[in-house]
Amino acid sequence: MSSKAIPLKSGRESGFTLIEVMVALAILAVVAVAASRASSAYLSSVDILRTRTLAHFVAQNAAADLRIQGTWLTANRTQTVNAQGRDWQISMTVGDAITPALKEVNIAVSPIIDGQTRTSVSDITVMLSNTEQDTGSLDLSGLSTTRNSEQAGGGL
Repeated sequence: MSSKAIPLKSGRESGFTLIEVMVALAILAVVAVAASRASSAYLSSVDILRTRTLAHFVAQNAAADLRIQGTWLTANRTQTVNAQGRDWQISMTVGDAITPALKEVNIAVSPIIDGQTRTSVSDITVMLSNTEQDTGSLDLSGLSTTRNSEQAGGGL
């Protein structure tokens, strides 16, 4: 075995030309930008999902606090809390229910970022009962429970 180099037929050296290298780098740059945008969008959606999940936990905790304390809300309330490692604004809106012994409370939770309250990211509605008030029974006499016999029979 000899270590002699084999001469090229064309007289040029082998390898990539400058144009080929530049085209390859341009393709890699386009792929890198696309991958960067995709990963950025993924991270953004993960952060949004995390914020919504934590806000839902905060809303559930606020509802549990209302039930445990036996608080009978008569007016809307807004409060700021620090929970789950973040600051949140909790807005409770009180509405009437089907009976005076019940109150419908809508709990909306908004994150506070850099001292500014953002839009609500979690919204739940709970029913609170007043144990001191006689609940009585619901009057359902106004509801019709009779059905047309043709509809009930099925026609077989």
